Amino acid sequence: METLIKMYGFLIFTSALSLIGFFKLKSSVDNGTDDANQYLRSMGGSMDSESYRLIEESYILSNITMGGIILFVGLNFLCFGIYKFFKQFD
Repeated sequence: METLIKMYGFLIFTSALSLIGFFKLKSSVDNGTDDANQYLRSMGGSMDSESYRLIEESYILSNITMGGIILFVGLNFLCFGIYKFFKQFD
């Protein structure tokens, strides 16, 4: 019974991790643009457009990378957990 509770907890945790990664990935462009705007404000509000574009692309790429990694790890552990869960009943 205790292992069943642990397995359900693991499946819920990995599902939540996958959802967090998905939503991080889905909102990466908006978050990256907001982060770039915040950086621009902290630098005094003026910057040439080429530098701003590079900074904005860097923030967006870092958000995409982070969301992709979280989603990948969450889905891998979720698949592993489902496999172990069904193997337990064989």
